[in-house]
Amino acid sequence: MDLPDHVGAFQGTKQEVSEAEKVILPADTEFAKMLYKSENGDQVNVQIVLSGVEKRSIHRPEICLPGQGWTIASRKIVPVTLNNGERMDVMQLVLSRPVEVRPGEFRQLNSVFLYWFVGDRVTTASHWMRLLLTTWDRVVHRRNHRWAYVIASSPVLKGFSPQGRSLDETVGLLEKFVGEVSPEIVLKWKNNPPSGRQAASTEPKP
Repeated sequence: MDLPDHVGAFQGTKQEVSEAEKVILPADTEFAKMLYKSENGDQVNVQIVLSGVEKRSIHRPEICLPGQGWTIASRKIVPVTLNNGERMDVMQLVLSRPVEVRPGEFRQLNSVFLYWFVGDRVTTASHWMRLLLTTWDRVVHRRNHRWAYVIASSPVLKGFSPQGRSLDETVGLLEKFVGEVSPEIVLKWKNNPPSGRQAASTEPKP
């Protein structure tokens, strides 16, 4: 659950878990949150949410984003090329919401949001595939394992800052960032899984 301090040209700063997250999600949910910034003003928010005994820690972000004021403009699965040469599917959301740029004046801010689920030796961009794999393991193999989902997001700052990127440029930036950070996350997970697979009657270990 440790995110790297550096990703390419980005320097990371750890972020605190919000009180709302602590209240809404089960107490045994684990988090890792980083804000990455580059010298030219680009920024990427990354977080990992790891389920505990209660599986409701893991859900589609589409469920909670509207409650945070975001409108989902588009949603699709896209392939990302990782820096180890592999390809991984991620869910891409383009979001928008009004922000107050000066008293009484609002503008639409867009944001690109990529997420994917990580299980035991598997990743998927599909919430329904995650549920299918979980059910298959529990019913057929009587095994249960913890899932995490990883989120990487970046605001579209063209028109908000002098060097702000357009939507397409932000998508490219974020896909490159995910290509660099994902192999490290998955490698750590494979080498030291939070609980591994275990009998369905037992609880995941911390």
